Amino acid sequence: SSGINAEYGGIREASLKTGSNDKIQQSQFSLSEQFLELLNFAARTLIVGGRLVYWLPVIRDLYSSSSIPQHPVFTLKYNCEQTFSKKSARRLIVMVKTKASSEEDCAHIVGDVKCHGQYRELYFGKN
Repeated sequence: SSGINAEYGGIREASLKTGSNDKIQQSQFSLSEQFLELLNFAARTLIVGGRLVYWLPVIRDLYSSSSIPQHPVFTLKYNCEQTFSKKSARRLIVMVKTKASSEEDCAHIVGDVKCHGQYRELYFGKN
């Protein structure tokens, strides 16, 4: 595939993930975990030169560029903010796959994940 456009369902409802091995185990799935899963999936499935495009919701006061999920096979091409209010925004993230993925490669976040990992709680005022 030469591109993945990741549609994000929104922040109003908490996200859940299910377990494996035919067991239905539901657990909270933070936004940070969702974006790390997205990058790992894209690293495995995109061709070199392919693009990953997604919206990253953030709390503006807590955001820094180090909060953007990263992966060794991707280079950040664009990072544009769309402001919703003084408190919140979303960032259009465009990444390009620059090399083939290996088994050891894994998505990670260097900075504070609170700006998006706890976005729902902070946005709706539940601490």
